[in-house]
Amino acid sequence: MAEKKPVMTVDGEIQINYRWALGKAGERFFTELRDNKRIMGAKCRQCGRVLVPPRIFCEECFVEDMEWVEVEPKGVLMTFGESYFSTDGKKLKDPWMLGIVKLDGSDGGLIHYIGEARPEDLKIGMSMEIVFKERREGNIMDIQYFRPVRN
Repeated sequence: MAEKKPVMTVDGEIQINYRWALGKAGERFFTELRDNKRIMGAKCRQCGRVLVPPRIFCEECFVEDMEWVEVEPKGVLMTFGESYFSTDGKKLKDPWMLGIVKLDGSDGGLIHYIGEARPEDLKIGMSMEIVFKERREGNIMDIQYFRPVRN
């Protein structure tokens, strides 16, 4: 039997960027977001579910009979969290927050940044609205963040 030798290793990080095709549903979703500041969902003609982000088929019924519908740019905060670390693991002075917002008129929601609020201001079930960027490029970051609805 061969003698086991220790394996030499080198510690380091490699950044890997990916590019995905948007597909039919993603292309329509991001085009409407960029050009018209509209959130589009895909409504199943069989069960009535409205999927946001949209899909080309219903994940419940497995049918491809979908209808494009506009959903409201506001919804309900389902959950949220704050982080004192950046996405690359660096410690931050001020935290950033993410939340899941179930959009009005849909059966799904979006995970996105929360702005114009402190963690102590947020409550599960509160109304949130989208703040769109002025200059949009056709990606999810065209939504700058969600903020609590102002009365």
